[in-house]
Amino acid sequence: MSTIAQREAERIRRRAILALLFFQPGQSMTARRLRDELEATHGQVATVDKVRADILWLQDVGLVTGTGDAATLTERGRDVVLDRAAMPGEV
Repeated sequence: MSTIAQREAERIRRRAILALLFFQPGQSMTARRLRDELEATHGQVATVDKVRADILWLQDVGLVTGTGDAATLTERGRDVVLDRAAMPGEV
């Protein structure tokens, strides 16, 4: 069972992942690199497994595509980063 604080932390982390991908040349990064950048840029500490789980969720909702251990931002993901579209689950 997840608490409200855990769901909010997931939402913030997933949005941060999208933002990191948006500003990355080629808009693609590995889970390990995303984890490192989450900590360095956004001050968010997460395991690689948690980042991989976030990537899978983002894939399921069409915001990124995945190849192996890498995630690439989709057009819909760019729309979320630019606030043209809502993140699934957000009001």
